[in-house]
Amino acid sequence: MLALDDRKAAILRAIVQDYVRGGEPVGSRRLVQEHSFGVSPATVRGEMAALEESGFITHPHTSAGRVPTDKGYRYFVDTLTETAQLEPAQAAALEGLLLDSSDLEDLLRRTSSVLSRLTSFAALVVAPRLDRSRLRHIELVQLGPTSILVVLIVDTGRVDKRRLSLDAPVAEHDVQRARHAVNDAAGGLRLAQAPDVISGVAAGAPTEVRDLLDAVSDAVRLGLATPTDGDLLFLGGTANIAGEGYFDRIEQVKSVYETLEEQVMVLQMLRDTLQHGDPGVRIGTELPLVELAACAVVAARYEAQGEAVGSVGVLGPMRMDYPRTLAAVQAVASSLQKALAELTGGA
Repeated sequence: MLALDDRKAAILRAIVQDYVRGGEPVGSRRLVQEHSFGVSPATVRGEMAALEESGFITHPHTSAGRVPTDKGYRYFVDTLTETAQLEPAQAAALEGLLLDSSDLEDLLRRTSSVLSRLTSFAALVVAPRLDRSRLRHIELVQLGPTSILVVLIVDTGRVDKRRLSLDAPVAEHDVQRARHAVNDAAGGLRLAQAPDVISGVAAGAPTEVRDLLDAVSDAVRLGLATPTDGDLLFLGGTANIAGEGYFDRIEQVKSVYETLEEQVMVLQMLRDTLQHGDPGVRIGTELPLVELAACAVVAARYEAQGEAVGSVGVLGPMRMDYPRTLAAVQAVASSLQKALAELTGGA
């Protein structure tokens, strides 16, 4: 990123802040009236011309003031010295709402809802990933002579269910034998390790439970081999996209809605955002899709047992209040982390 001298940086920050707040292009007269730069209007106009030539600002039409480009927003975000803070009452209400969740799904839905309300953008909450979890318990429920329901319960509170269809009937007491064998061998292991361990148990097991154990191993492996690595995405506040007058054209709103319908695409976008930092911010053309060139993503990770297991974020317009949005996303990630630990007994 090209370095700016103090005056140009101050003028650029003022343009970003004024444009975010009012949504109208910012002119030199307004800057001189509302900010104390200690220089003449002509000097401000000259600095604005230099900023435009360098690609930090642009003008939407001939006689208008100037608006930030994605490069201008990026400079603003990269030079933030501090983010905003939630009001104490907001933070307390947020934490109380999440701590009152009844189960993991309820917690994640509440998280997406509260984040969308705090930011007025579309909220994105990724459930704890199966491949980063440890197996707490596997339950086998017999539905019929050849039909078994496999319920995976992991240390992050995530529950995954798979239905097995066996080639031959299995007795109920053999189902219970298999359940004990699986949990004795694989309980507490990383879920990614569990399929091979269960296969090893199957290889030395009596013939009457061997096929069932092999099927359980395959079911666990299948849960880890989906295109999204087992990720689940919870969305909140998608209707916010059409509000607030943030987007100039209805086509931009339509593109954002269509993107949010593609879960794999959204998950990859969040991963890309967090590869550049935590919290991470991707702006305009930095996003992977040309359809999102008018948007920005702010995201943060949350942890369980000291390891990152999921993420939260928002998708909104480039014209967002970045300090306030960063504060909201980080506060929600922190509260979600605390609520997850409470829900799973310290997991």
